Amino acid sequence: MLQRRLATTVLVGAMSGVVTPSFANAPLWESWAQPYPQRGQFAPSRAGELQPQVQLAAYSQPALLGNPIQQGLLDLARLLEDKNQWERAPLGIGIANKTLMETVRRLLNWQGDLVPAALAQQFDLIPITSTKGEGTGIFSGYYTPILQGSRFPSAQYNVPVYRKPANASKLSHAAIANGVLDSNLAIAWVDDPYLLYIAQVQGSAKIHFTDGSNSTLDYAGDNGAAFRPISAYIKAKGYNIGSLSHANVGRWLNERPDIMREALLSNPRYIFFHETQNLPQTASGNSVIPGHTIAVDSRYIPHGSVLLAELPRVNTLGKLSGGTEWRLLFAQDHGRAIQGNGRIDLYTGVGNNAESAAYSVSGIHQAFMLVRKAG
Repeated sequence: MLQRRLATTVLVGAMSGVVTPSFANAPLWESWAQPYPQRGQFAPSRAGELQPQVQLAAYSQPALLGNPIQQGLLDLARLLEDKNQWERAPLGIGIANKTLMETVRRLLNWQGDLVPAALAQQFDLIPITSTKGEGTGIFSGYYTPILQGSRFPSAQYNVPVYRKPANASKLSHAAIANGVLDSNLAIAWVDDPYLLYIAQVQGSAKIHFTDGSNSTLDYAGDNGAAFRPISAYIKAKGYNIGSLSHANVGRWLNERPDIMREALLSNPRYIFFHETQNLPQTASGNSVIPGHTIAVDSRYIPHGSVLLAELPRVNTLGKLSGGTEWRLLFAQDHGRAIQGNGRIDLYTGVGNNAESAAYSVSGIHQAFMLVRKAG
């Protein structure tokens, strides 16, 4: 995703009209009002009509469209303007782009709560179907890690981050690691090869330079080789390292530099980046919106669609805080590992807290596509 992905709070300010991301490892999700219990949960039938269940339901979002939601809807509107209005996703829910645009426009004028009971007045809630059943999405999360880097190589900063060369498809990972590329192609040099691998898996990174400057590294392409995760290498070798979390694998490999190199080269694919001062871009050409941008298989869930999902509540550290909430999600991105109906990958932000949030939101969750009612 972010036009890339292999597997798996941006805080912004304006300076001279340019959006500049903050690198603070601070809250990653928007500052939502406290949730409130809603007593009218709806369970859609197979026909998509909504039947109320009189029971205390999940926590829900407050009313009012906040700036991230409004921005996401405007991004979708711009995306859909450039599409064939009669085109439909070939599989899954066959909704024409014209109807998706009408849905987005109606949401931009929505004044009610962003919960099923209220939205059902003007929208059909069509269940997302996955291998786990009707009305359920299989969620994972992706994020933007933070790297420490230098503009010049040194004993500490000795791992190059490369721009995409013209002959990228002819290069093996091993050849790149052995220095086949001209050093002029190096955007930066970083101090942790495993963190660079994580950035390549996620498709983007924020980088702090030793001179005090900051940049975004965004996906620019790859060498076209197959992807093999390091976790597969560890399992194949029979290493018993405990948790396969990024943090634990990184610690374990950094203590074993000989194994580190072999593990990294076990992945044939190599990812190239370009440097930017903007936020990472999605496959749709929009900037990511933490907590709302999703990567999907667009054969089933078309880009430009809006989903409503009941997700775990996450605190500012990215940890579960209890209860659930309804969120509007914007189908803007894709990923190589996000295949099949109901696979949904939620962008969670920047840094360690965002990584925690990505783990926290992963799982099976209730999800619907919003489609404006006719008339």
